Amino acid sequence: MSTPKKKSVSKKHTSRVADSSVSKMTSQDLKDSLLVVSVVVNLFFLCLWVALQVTPQYDEALIWFFIHR
Repeated sequence: MSTPKKKSVSKKHTSRVADSSVSKMTSQDLKDSLLVVSVVVNLFFLCLWVALQVTPQYDEALIWFFIHR
């Protein structure tokens, strides 16, 4: 009986594969974080706009608070 030969992979090759996957993950994390920041900023402006539309007696106070800071 012969023993099955193990396929050896060089450390350089596995290092390159690991670096590639880390790079892809970092790129995806950056895109996700930018998306989250964008959504938060858009929600802030949406809430500000809704507050200005709903409460006419507080328009000047809200405008002064958010814009003239």
